[in-house]
Amino acid sequence: MCKVLSVAALAGGLWLVYLGYELQESLAGSTENTVARIGQKVDGNAHVTEANEYYLIGAGLAVAGVVGLGIFRK
Repeated sequence: MCKVLSVAALAGGLWLVYLGYELQESLAGSTENTVARIGQKVDGNAHVTEANEYYLIGAGLAVAGVVGLGIFRK
């Protein structure tokens, strides 16, 4: 059961990274990135785009899946 969950986490993580890339390259993602940069220059706070959230969550799931499968061991 652990291996099945690890494979699912790995697949889900890779899928989220792919979705983040597709969003970043789309017109909506480019607009969101530009608005986030403008907002950062105006108020100085960090503005995280949705594509970056997909990358972060996807990478976390992929790492959890790889560790669960035992590909990288201590």
